[in-house]
Amino acid sequence: MATEIRQASSPWMYRRTLRLLLNYVVAIAIGIVMVFPLLWMFSGALKTKEMLLEETVINLIPPLPWQWHNFIDAWTALAFTRFLFNTLVITVASIFGGLLSASMVAFGFARLRFVGRNFLFFIVLGTMMVPMQVTAIPTFLLFHRLGWLNTYLPLIVPMWMGGGAFYIFLLRQYIMTIPTELDDAAKIDGCSPIGIYRHVILPNIGPALAAASIFLFLHSWNDLWGPLIYLTDDNTWTLARGMLTFKRTLAEFRHGGGLRQYQIHWFLSLGTMTMLPVLFIYLVLQRHFVSGVVTSGLKG
Repeated sequence: MATEIRQASSPWMYRRTLRLLLNYVVAIAIGIVMVFPLLWMFSGALKTKEMLLEETVINLIPPLPWQWHNFIDAWTALAFTRFLFNTLVITVASIFGGLLSASMVAFGFARLRFVGRNFLFFIVLGTMMVPMQVTAIPTFLLFHRLGWLNTYLPLIVPMWMGGGAFYIFLLRQYIMTIPTELDDAAKIDGCSPIGIYRHVILPNIGPALAAASIFLFLHSWNDLWGPLIYLTDDNTWTLARGMLTFKRTLAEFRHGGGLRQYQIHWFLSLGTMTMLPVLFIYLVLQRHFVSGVVTSGLKG
């Protein structure tokens, strides 16, 4: 009997092992494809321009000596400190305002009962289908009449007005997974809706807030569209806006051929420095990020 069981289970175990091995191979291959550009960027940041231009085969291990001074040279050439400060101000203010406003709106859609709640929620979701290019001109005219051009306000204030439909949806779905009995217990203790939001909802939506904060950080940190439209003075430029101009000003024209040779080693150094905060934020909040995104879809 035992022999028959082993013979019957052997093909099943073989297929299961083969399927598991195939999954690992595919996952590793996808991981290599995703990580390879980052490794090449960091490797190129430690090479000279001549090495990069003469390189016929990509070498991820830069030859010695490593050019650590590329980071200092690129930092100085771009005025990295000023652009970094501007980016941090916009990013921190946008994250704080986006999380606060989006969580409050999500709480209203998830817990408060009022006429037309579901209809308004669908209207909010519908704004996700409208490309930002469609509203660019009326939004620009609005900020122009308010006198906000060439300031941080056009990049910060909209995040305080709900934070965006995606973040409202993400937090609303997570709030729906919290038992309403907690709200009832808080009401018995005399909590108002604001008290329920502050003492019941906020302490229990940490993973969703972490996930939303990562998306908000990426949006503000990497945003080029907004600074390119609203920021004209280089004293207010962000890193993305500054690197775009940096690309144009560092173009060297080779005499005779008219061939452009960019300071590619500096660009890779700037890209590495700009990428590191993003990786740090994701690694720190990774566990909460996965939990927040997965759990938000459990209840509609």
